[in-house]
Amino acid sequence: MIINTSLTIGYKCSSCGSFEFFNLSLFKLLSKKDYNLTCRCNKSRVTIFNYNLNEFKIQIPCIGCGSDHVFTISRNDLLTKTVNVLRCPNTGIEQCFIGSDEEVRKRIDSLEKEFDELINLFGYDNYFKNTQVMFDALNKIHDIAESGNLFCECGCNEIEMLLLSDKIYLKCSRCFGVEVINAASNKDLKDILTKQQIILTTDSPGIIQCRSKLFISKTDEN
Repeated sequence: MIINTSLTIGYKCSSCGSFEFFNLSLFKLLSKKDYNLTCRCNKSRVTIFNYNLNEFKIQIPCIGCGSDHVFTISRNDLLTKTVNVLRCPNTGIEQCFIGSDEEVRKRIDSLEKEFDELINLFGYDNYFKNTQVMFDALNKIHDIAESGNLFCECGCNEIEMLLLSDKIYLKCSRCFGVEVINAASNKDLKDILTKQQIILTTDSPGIIQCRSKLFISKTDEN
């Protein structure tokens, strides 16, 4: 039997409202008495306390009721369960997921899809396949652009953006340089968050589709 000691923790920040993901090993948790995981907005964090070898205490600021909750989770559950779900005891909101990377991201994708369906039910447009992932991806692209690391291989840094339901097309305003950013799942978000630089190229796999889409859009407008 192979036991995977690599864990992914995904929790909904009580300050900015987005899901934040952390990858760490059980051995790393065991090496410290307490371990802090801070959201990228720097306004909330999850703290894991290692009191003994058999269980952990996890303190989470709750987006549901505004309180800090402390959960106890056994080492055995961390090792054997594909996903451990931590819920607000007052509202029942699922606010933290711990387990394998693939299963944690699938669970959060499902949760956010339900959120989008709820928004749609109350009369809001639900254009994006995963609204939160799209917004987080756009924020990351904006940060990359602000740092001067979004440009085309031709040297131009004037980049046009086209948003579809599940992806972002970036197009050079000078040439046919294109980059396609998928933004439909938390796996896609994981990929974009690792980027420090985006360079548009004329041999992008999505260039034909992107040109076609832009052409159709202009035709429709006429």
